Amino acid sequence: MSSVMVAALAAALSFPSPAIPAPPPSEWTQTGYGPGLTYYNPHERRLTPSSVGAITRRWDIPTHAAPECEIGREPLAGGGLIYTSDPGGIGAYDPATGARRWHADLRGRGVTRMAMSDGILAVLTYACTGQRNFLTTYRASTGARLWELSLAAPSQDMIVDRGVVVVDARPDFGAATIAHRLATGARLWKLGGTRGDGLLSSGGRLLLRTEGQGARAVSITTGATLWHTPENWYAVGSDPAGTRFYVAGRGGGLTAVNAADGRKVWESTWPASAVTADERHLYFPRYRSVQCLDARTGRKLWSVKLADGAGQPVRAGALLYSPAGMGAALSIVDAETGKPHKGGMPSDQNYPPMVADGRLFLTEGNRLRAYF
Repeated sequence: MSSVMVAALAAALSFPSPAIPAPPPSEWTQTGYGPGLTYYNPHERRLTPSSVGAITRRWDIPTHAAPECEIGREPLAGGGLIYTSDPGGIGAYDPATGARRWHADLRGRGVTRMAMSDGILAVLTYACTGQRNFLTTYRASTGARLWELSLAAPSQDMIVDRGVVVVDARPDFGAATIAHRLATGARLWKLGGTRGDGLLSSGGRLLLRTEGQGARAVSITTGATLWHTPENWYAVGSDPAGTRFYVAGRGGGLTAVNAADGRKVWESTWPASAVTADERHLYFPRYRSVQCLDARTGRKLWSVKLADGAGQPVRAGALLYSPAGMGAALSIVDAETGKPHKGGMPSDQNYPPMVADGRLFLTEGNRLRAYF
């Protein structure tokens, strides 16, 4: 081999290989995983069918104080911390030990929703006395308060997407959907006479019911109408890619709708008030069971019986977690086949599980329990 070829080969072997990007973190930053309310964490890799049977209860903490208006909420996970309601406010906790890292005092308020994005934790709360509601943001790493708004009308829901936080006013106080900039609290837009029942964002689009005029999809950043329909649709979920709304309507079954133009993809007779969606399946609670449908066609694939009334299922990695009743056993099955795995820890159909970074979190509203 010539000296030139040897030198070229040596140079090629010494040239550094391109860095392999790190996989996305397994987090859970809003109710329902993200703004699309898919209840699906595709990045969970540590809790698997082979490891889930060995998890045990490691710690638990209270999620609210004595006042009846303080209600515990499902936790969030992001930035290496767990965020949850706790006695007198909200707090950030070490997921491995349950040790509190910071606390924000919200005494005299109940927590309605929490969401984390771009290092900011947004919290929707209500006063224990009167009808006042508040939208407050904190630095997620430290708990430092960034801004707070006293809302003009009681608000029942909130999501965050594309740097925008959207709240949905209760219809008995004049229905409205209002958007603020997450970084500053500045109002971006307000739509009166709309209701975001099942408030979620599918690829930056909201599906809002309009009083007496069916429903319309609007841009989350501008509030501009993208399409409308005379159908009385409201969103019960979306797909992970943000291309579909899964909708329900008065007297109708579950329908898959193209989020870009409102075109129906398929219709079914299955009534569903909420769905869990991965790339190929839909899961939803029905009486004392969880049903699995083919996301392409709406055709039923399988079902799993539960110990009591079914709550919102959660998919994380290859597993499906389904709460049941109040204190009834949590069901854990293979998400593709419905094959059962070891579960049995107490669950609550009113509080979906949260799974992130190899840990399972369960609450019944009074205490938060961590399993890993």
